[in-house]
Amino acid sequence: MARGCEEHAPTKGSALSSPDLEGLLNEVAKLDQDPYSGRLFTYVYETGDKRIREVANRALLKFYDRNALDFTVFKSAVYFERELVKFARELLHGDEDVLGTYSYGGTESIMLAVKAARDYFRKVRGMQVVPELVIPSSAHPSFEKAAEYMGLRVRKVPISAVDKKADTEKLKEAVGDSTALVAASAPNFPYGTIDPIKDIADFLKDKHTLFHVDACVGGYILPFFEMSGERVDAFDFRAEGVTSMSLDAHKYGYAPKGSSLLLFRNPELKKECTYVNVSWPSYTFVNTTLLSSRSVGPMAAAWAVQSYLGKAGYLRLAGQVLSARNRIRDGLGGLGFKPTAPVESSILSLCNEEADLLVFVLAMKMKGWHFELQRRIEGLVPYNIHMTITPVHDAVAQSFVEDSQESLKSPAPRQVAETVRKLSEGRLEELLDLVKRGEVDSASIVKMLEAIPEETARELAKEIVNGMFK
Repeated sequence: MARGCEEHAPTKGSALSSPDLEGLLNEVAKLDQDPYSGRLFTYVYETGDKRIREVANRALLKFYDRNALDFTVFKSAVYFERELVKFARELLHGDEDVLGTYSYGGTESIMLAVKAARDYFRKVRGMQVVPELVIPSSAHPSFEKAAEYMGLRVRKVPISAVDKKADTEKLKEAVGDSTALVAASAPNFPYGTIDPIKDIADFLKDKHTLFHVDACVGGYILPFFEMSGERVDAFDFRAEGVTSMSLDAHKYGYAPKGSSLLLFRNPELKKECTYVNVSWPSYTFVNTTLLSSRSVGPMAAAWAVQSYLGKAGYLRLAGQVLSARNRIRDGLGGLGFKPTAPVESSILSLCNEEADLLVFVLAMKMKGWHFELQRRIEGLVPYNIHMTITPVHDAVAQSFVEDSQESLKSPAPRQVAETVRKLSEGRLEELLDLVKRGEVDSASIVKMLEAIPEETARELAKEIVNGMFK
C-alpha cells in the first residue's frame, strides 16, 4: 500500500471505522421521521410492502454509478427511459407519437415543460414579446419558479370557491396573444380536485396554444381509480388540446426519489426541452433535462418497481388508497371535519371550524403523526388540514381516527399551548429562535408567516432557512 493510502486508511477504533461510521449514520437517521411508519401524510409515498423497497433498492444500487449524461455510453438510461415512457403514455392514453423525458422530480418536469413552451413560443412569435404563463391560483409553485428562472410573465386566475377548481371563464379571459402556455392540475395539491381539463383543452386547441397538465400526483393513480370504478373526469391525452403532461414515478409509481416523467404529444415539442451546445471545444453537449450528470440508479429503480407491480399491482395498491382515504374521511367526519372540496383523488383537505386546528395538528404531532396545516384564505377556505393518502395508511387509519378524537378532546400539551400563546401575542422573534432550533412545527410557521406582509414573510422564510443550515 502506498504511504498516502496508509496515512488515510481507517484504523480500528477510529471515527471512520465501519462500526463507528454505521453508528453515526444511525444517530443521524434518528433526526428524521420514520418514512415507513404510516404516520407521515406528506413527502413520502409508502406502500408498507418491504418487497417493493427491496426491488427498488437492488436496482438503485446496481445502476447508481452509471451516468445518464452520456446515454451513448450508458445505454441503460435509454432502455429504462423508453420503458417508463411507454408505460406512462399507455396509462394516459397517448398514442405512439407521444415522447417523454425522465427527470429527477416534478419540479424539474414542470420547468422543462415551461422551457419547451417558451422556446416554441419564441420560434413562432420571435424574441420581442414577453411570453406569458396562465395558471390557476392552486397550481404548484414550480410553475412560478420556472417563470422566474426563465423570464416569463405569470397571469394567475382564481379558482372556484365552491369546488376549488380553476375558474374556466376567468382562465379563458386571461389567454391572449402573448400566452405561451396554460397549465392546470390533475389534481391540484392543496385541495385534491381535478381542474376542468377537457373544457380548457377544447378552448385552447382552437387557439393553437400549448396546454400542460400537471399530473405529478395523479398520473400514476387516477387511471387506477378509474379502473376501480371511481368517476374520474378525462384529464389526459384523451383531451385533444393537452400538449404535455407531467407525472411522478416517485409518488404513486412508488419509486425512490427522484423519479418523474414529462410527456409531450409529439416529437417537435420534446425537441424544445432539449439543450444542445456544439460550439464549445469539447464533446457535443446534449442535455434532455435541466441536470447534466445524473445517476441512472433512480430510473432503474422506477423501472424495476413498475415491472414488479405491473398494472395489477398498481390496481391493488390503488384499492388500498381508496379504502384508507374513505375510512379517514368518514372517521374524521364523525368528529366534525368536512372536506373543503369534492373528494376526487388521493388528497384530503378537511376543515373543522369548531376546533383550533393549529392546536390539533401540534397535538397530533406529539402522538407521532405528521400532516400539514393549510392557510385560511378569505372567501375561499378556512384553515384546513392536508393529507396525501398512500397504501400504508390503510393499516393505520383506525389508529389515526382514534388519536384524532383524543387530541380534539384533550387540552393542548404545554409545548403546544406555549407556541399558540406566543403566536397570539405576536412574539415572532422568540418563535423564530424556536424554529431555528427545530422546536416549532411547520404548522406554526404557516400562522407566523401569514401574520406579516408577503414580502416580509418571504425574507423571513429565507432567514429561517439560513439559520437552520448554519
